[in-house]
Amino acid sequence: MIQKKKVVYLVGEGTGETVTKLANAALSQFVPNSTEVRLFTMVEDTARILSILSGARREKAIVAYTIVDAKNRDFLEREAAKRGVEAIDVLGSFIIKLALFLEQKPLGIPGKQHQVDASYYQRIEAIEFAVKHDDGQAVHTLNRADIVLVGLSRTSKTPLSSYMAQLGWKVANVPLFPDIAPPKEILTIDQVKVYGLIIEAVALVRVRQERLKYLGLPDHASYADRDKIEREIDWCRAFYRKHSQWPVVDISGKAIEETAAKIMQLHQARLRAREKAAWQKAELKRRRGD
Repeated sequence: MIQKKKVVYLVGEGTGETVTKLANAALSQFVPNSTEVRLFTMVEDTARILSILSGARREKAIVAYTIVDAKNRDFLEREAAKRGVEAIDVLGSFIIKLALFLEQKPLGIPGKQHQVDASYYQRIEAIEFAVKHDDGQAVHTLNRADIVLVGLSRTSKTPLSSYMAQLGWKVANVPLFPDIAPPKEILTIDQVKVYGLIIEAVALVRVRQERLKYLGLPDHASYADRDKIEREIDWCRAFYRKHSQWPVVDISGKAIEETAAKIMQLHQARLRAREKAAWQKAELKRRRGD
């Protein structure tokens, strides 16, 4: 009989990089593939914490978190205790508590998390994929991507693809131009994979001016012209409205890590919603005796 995997929730108020690294290091001390890990990023309010704890209680999960804000941290600990959910501050004795939860003895192998494993090859494959599918290349294999980013020139598509690839996501990015029809593949692939990027005009002017300077060109060229950029953005917003199934993420003033965390959070939510809808449809069909 196959033993059901236990669930570990990872909660961070930023990108979740710290809690993920620490959790991976601790989990490497236990039998591989004995857990399912769910990551929750940008957790900055009590409503989100309550939602996460409700899910943890439902799935009988353990919650590991890195929350610096004292108010939110205390709130999480207090509400977790009310619901009977085990919660760990990962800066504490993570491995000891995991040993109790998983009912396993730690393997005691120092540095085990640094060994080359499947996740390493997954990241390498994702990085190679991002390079091959950068800036609209290899659109004939867009369907192999986990996520496809679309947006105007200089809207952080490439940096986002590279960063997310290092986390193991296969990300492709495709530029949009007002006078050029986008590749038909964008509309034929699974639309749950597609995310639109947008930026404020002032920010895009600044970014494009810096790009022109880097190339040794005058910063007043039409590429960085304010009026032209505003028209581009207006066109882009109108294009996104025609494809309302795509979430639109504003990157203005945001770090790459923050935007990536937002996209991954949205993507996980969309996948869960689709799975739930499929289950409900199947259940309804079953009840009808179809």
